[in-house]
Amino acid sequence: MRQKNTVSCCQILDNAKLPLLERARKLQRLEQAVLGLLPDNVAAHCKVMNLKNEILILAVPSSAWAARLRFAGPELVKQLKGRFALNLRTIQIHIQPETLDIQSIRRPQLKLSLTSGTLLAQTAQTVNHPALREALYRLAAKAREY
Repeated sequence: MRQKNTVSCCQILDNAKLPLLERARKLQRLEQAVLGLLPDNVAAHCKVMNLKNEILILAVPSSAWAARLRFAGPELVKQLKGRFALNLRTIQIHIQPETLDIQSIRRPQLKLSLTSGTLLAQTAQTVNHPALREALYRLAAKAREY
């Protein structure tokens, strides 16, 4: 039985869609402004993650870029306050390593030729050590499987 104060998921999402989209657009505009104020080599590695409680949160892929951004931080705060009237106290820098899509390399399975298998079997006949002889016979048998 449905209660009177229940709301469907579609209604919740429809109500949240506009504020979320507007926030995303604001962050996108902020990112363009921030990247425009940074040197090109630093801007290429920087992303605006959030603006929360007068703190601008930026992400960079390594600690080296974070160090460079920390040097530019105070000047960036001044410029954002002056040019864009942004109420900003400080900048937080998060290191967010780039993820690489690593794919395993499939190497073709090496095959033992029949000639090599025969040679291994002949060698096994001349070996006195029982464990080594058995291992050579097992290896020689692999040539017959292909």
